[in-house]
Amino acid sequence: MKRISTQSKLLACVLGLFFLCLHGRAQCEADHTIVMADYYFAPSELTILPGETVAFVNVQGTHDVNGITNTLTGESWSNPSEFYLEQTEGTEEGTCMGVVTFDIPGVYNFDSSIGFQAQLGMLGTITVDAFTLLDLMISWNNDESTPSAWQSTYAMQYSCLSCADALTGISEYTVFLPNDDAIAALGDLMNLNQFDMLAIPDFEDILEYHIVEGIYLAEELESGMALPTLLGEDAIVGQGALGGLTIDGANIVETNYIADNGVVHIIDYGMAPSSSPEATVYQIVVESPNHTLFEQELVANLLNDDLMGQPVIDDNGYASGPFTVFAPTDEAIIAFAEENGFDDVDDLFDSPDWDEILRRHIVEVPLTSDQLGNNGLHISYGGDPIYSFVNDEGIFIENALITVPDLLAYNGVVHVIKEVIDFNFPNPVGTCGTWTLNMYAPSGEGWSGVMQVFVDNFLVGEPTVQDGFSNSYAFAVNEGSVVDMNYVSMFAGWPGNFEIVDAEGTVLFDSDSPANSSFQFGSAAGVYGLKACEEVAPECSEIKVTLYSDYDGWDLARLWVYDGPVIADIIGGYWFNGEVLIGYVDIQDGDDINFEVNGGYYPQSYSYKVEDEEGNLLVDQVEQNVPAENVYGVVICSESGIDEESGLMEVRFVPNPAKGSVLLSGIAADVNWKLTVRTLLGQEVLFQYGRGQSTLDLSRLTAGTYLGQIQTQEGASLVLRLLVR
Repeated sequence: MKRISTQSKLLACVLGLFFLCLHGRAQCEADHTIVMADYYFAPSELTILPGETVAFVNVQGTHDVNGITNTLTGESWSNPSEFYLEQTEGTEEGTCMGVVTFDIPGVYNFDSSIGFQAQLGMLGTITVDAFTLLDLMISWNNDESTPSAWQSTYAMQYSCLSCADALTGISEYTVFLPNDDAIAALGDLMNLNQFDMLAIPDFEDILEYHIVEGIYLAEELESGMALPTLLGEDAIVGQGALGGLTIDGANIVETNYIADNGVVHIIDYGMAPSSSPEATVYQIVVESPNHTLFEQELVANLLNDDLMGQPVIDDNGYASGPFTVFAPTDEAIIAFAEENGFDDVDDLFDSPDWDEILRRHIVEVPLTSDQLGNNGLHISYGGDPIYSFVNDEGIFIENALITVPDLLAYNGVVHVIKEVIDFNFPNPVGTCGTWTLNMYAPSGEGWSGVMQVFVDNFLVGEPTVQDGFSNSYAFAVNEGSVVDMNYVSMFAGWPGNFEIVDAEGTVLFDSDSPANSSFQFGSAAGVYGLKACEEVAPECSEIKVTLYSDYDGWDLARLWVYDGPVIADIIGGYWFNGEVLIGYVDIQDGDDINFEVNGGYYPQSYSYKVEDEEGNLLVDQVEQNVPAENVYGVVICSESGIDEESGLMEVRFVPNPAKGSVLLSGIAADVNWKLTVRTLLGQEVLFQYGRGQSTLDLSRLTAGTYLGQIQTQEGASLVLRLLVR
């Protein structure tokens, strides 16, 4: 006969007694019942839903229900919520010890702490399990059958403790969850990536605004409803342009994803409470119907990217700001153009001063209205000082009254002003009159950058061709001034072509002339060293230095030109785009001219050449993908110190350039001489004695420029350039 253990007999008896004694259960009405006998809970493991009740009925022995401390270890059970039922003695009818409601999901452990009951195995577990809103959101696999909302789910779970509690608790909520496309659009608007957005200062408030108290199925939503959010601010249901419903302006695109504690609807844009700032100061301007011209010019002058930076939130990379923007209305800009004699706003925008005027409306410090006090000095984004003051009319920035203050963004603040901030337009007439820079864009689409105009190393303007085919810029020059032009662009490419015209109408420089460009439509990126009202020629000579660019110019590299121990000029030092940058340098002495390349990041892209006033090549360091070398000891003014008695006044190489051989002509028949021919780097390549006019064999010399030094027995000396083809 099969033996039945004493414990099994006891358990069967206990269960039998429980089901026979229904009146015992009647005392403990609950969703579930656990029966207690000596050393057992039956069942010892139970799974229920949040909010359900469990009755504990004692049918044998003296027990308690201890859901606080583990009797075996003395440590806390760490249950989601503690519970305890006082000890009672069981009866055959069943003694009701109490009913416990389990609201919070999780695992609840308990035992009977009387005597050695726990040691003998009187332990139990209740698992409160629910398919919560968070379970629902985590279960989506981002395939076609489920919403694509991983980023919002991640943020709700890990970046908002109150949200996670709501999504996993027993209270009922409706979640309006942005899909991944919505988060991508929000990232573009904020100029942040998905992980940087987690650092938004009021991010938890924003997420709480997406959770509504109570369950609202799609069919229960109506336009005009105000739904109370977890944040405390109502979100308004509206009617979409395509016929569907919206919530706070976001389209509700998918609906009725059900969980035990609520419902999820998918939206196509991120919501934000009224207390949240705008994304960027640029976005404030974009969304204003009264600032279309201001927005247009921020883009045209390449300032929009700066005003979208998020330096406060994103500390992983460089971004300009935060900013204060004083935003003049369209009406203010139109009035400013009329008051200052411009034909229309387009004429104002073509002005070379407009970029500086525009930058006077931006300060790279966030200043709310309470920080704009009397005699407040602020430095504009263009480097100009501007002042704020306060009177009975309100707060002013220079002449402009602030009409709408403190429009907050995550990267600064915008104040609407009713006038353009005052600007003193420069007088274009100097002691040498007015020079004009004529700029041309053969494509008709304007330039991609600006021409920096320097007078005596001072930047006087940055004109450009905004759009269309041409534009002109007039500027003052004084006697003895040196004028430099440098083209700067955010894109590699040519500026188009340009010319410089003096006060008499003489073209001083034409970037498209054969002497300055081998390409049509403006390969020159600028010119250095144009002289104003130059009455006295240089004592020695003027040389032409041409810097070549393979791609992005010479970045920050410079070519230093030394006239003996003295620096004659420095060419470059700016990012320029285009084929060449040209500089004219006055040479006073000319016996020992040195050229040195200094600085820069990409030496393999630097090359240059030097020519004299007749166009003869003095230095040739033009070779692609090979760093330009320094060149020393170039002789420019070879005839200085030669008098008529020396017998060398008429000496020439004929022909010059020469190939194969050359005639040393113009030397008297009775004059004995010595000739030494060297490269521009000083290497001796030919040495010969002779008398009178003679022919020289050049067959051993490669093509290039050489210096030939002729010395007589009487001590006279002459250095001539020799070009070999």
